[in-house]
Amino acid sequence: MMLTPMQVQYVVGLCCLRRNPDAVDITVGDLVQDAAAEKPRDVDITVTLHEADGTLRAFKAYEVKREGEPLDVASVEQLCIKLKDMTTVTHRAIVSASGYTSGAIAKANAHNVMLYVLKPWTKPLAEQFPEFPDVGRPEEFLRGFTSNLLYWVNWQLFIVVPDGPPSFNWTETTPTFASDGSPHRSFATMKEFQDTVLMKSTEILFDLEPARTILRTFPVFVTVENDPFASTPPWPHTHTLDVREHKVFLKLDTGLATVTSVTICGSLQWRRRAKTPEFHVLEGVPSGEIFAAAAVADYGAGDGRMFAMIFPPDSPTLGIHQFQLLEKHKNAIRKLQIPVSTVQPS
Repeated sequence: MMLTPMQVQYVVGLCCLRRNPDAVDITVGDLVQDAAAEKPRDVDITVTLHEADGTLRAFKAYEVKREGEPLDVASVEQLCIKLKDMTTVTHRAIVSASGYTSGAIAKANAHNVMLYVLKPWTKPLAEQFPEFPDVGRPEEFLRGFTSNLLYWVNWQLFIVVPDGPPSFNWTETTPTFASDGSPHRSFATMKEFQDTVLMKSTEILFDLEPARTILRTFPVFVTVENDPFASTPPWPHTHTLDVREHKVFLKLDTGLATVTSVTICGSLQWRRRAKTPEFHVLEGVPSGEIFAAAAVADYGAGDGRMFAMIFPPDSPTLGIHQFQLLEKHKNAIRKLQIPVSTVQPS
């Protein structure tokens, strides 16, 4: 697994949260007023801290770059000027996942902009995190974690279309539409709608009976062929969901007809998968001072759900986070707030 640029941006935001646990707002993809341009402009991450009386104590801005080469003088100078023109910002910083040239470091220093680098975390915790004495390398401390995922297997999906004909055929490639007959904005085909319904169903059922009892009752998992998952034996189940909120229409002989409910018939199965995290550390440049570190892994469900454990440099309290970047976040994140109350003691 390699983090995407947007995942890197979000993980840096999580590091900012753990470094600023009293923050009242952390936004990924924020808009900040540029006094020179006289309009708001994008900032990758903003951190807001207030005094008890509500006055602003700090408004920190971070620009995050995941480039193939170290950031050069021109790139850093451009970012420094952009941040300088945002007069409400009290602390300015740049984060690079590829480092900086010597000239870029000097340029940032001249503009009073902090530099950080996000790089692989390879040193023992005891060397960089005083609250973890005698603890070895990250992969020794956190060898991995296990995710339990609920799956539908050998299933069939039946849809209810009250204003459609008595019978009709559809396949995974059947297109879906909005109420005005235009292509549906979320689901191009029934395959995409079907996948969403299956996922929604398991998200509902995983915390209900009999799924919870089966997870406890069958502690020994068996391998599923050559799949990296291990699994419980499947059990039969049927689940009906109201899907009117999705406003999915089909073009049938009677015209546009809305899908109101879906029934899934088949079997459910718990699957377990061990995941090895990626380890990253955020360091100041050129000081090498530790800002925070992160262990990050996906759940293995194929839907972008991620797990992150964030290590601050001066506290045993870790940040434990689950997050999911949606398809709309693939190329850019806009105004996505990070929950500010998701830390747990180690």
